[in-house]
Amino acid sequence: MIVWDEVHTERVCSGGVLDVREVRARVRRALSQVVDGFDLDDVDLLVCEVATNAVRHSASGRVGGGVWVTLLASAVRLRVEIQDDGGSEGRPVIPVQSSAWDEAGRGLLMVRELADRWGTLRAEDGRHTVWFEVVR
Repeated sequence: MIVWDEVHTERVCSGGVLDVREVRARVRRALSQVVDGFDLDDVDLLVCEVATNAVRHSASGRVGGGVWVTLLASAVRLRVEIQDDGGSEGRPVIPVQSSAWDEAGRGLLMVRELADRWGTLRAEDGRHTVWFEVVR
């Protein structure tokens, strides 16, 4: 069992379409205050990929849409959870066949390769949470 030392949850949204750069910046600011020793450059990239998927494939990308971001930190592990606003047809998956030239499907491939652990959860209301963990 992991005991998290820090837990931070925040809704990130805007009056227009959600800006993924704002999601990344808020996560970076929050993490820089509570963690030390983690590669936040990799975390930035992972946050961008997951938030971009939420904007592209769910109601998070509609005007007024947003995401819930939860940050959990312990001395040796960092977990980021991004929950979309629902409304997607399927669930987040890595395509079975994907090439470097494909315009879609590479984001979760990067998450799989850079994170120590990752996964998806689906709530009863249709919202998806994509989470990843990195270890110091």
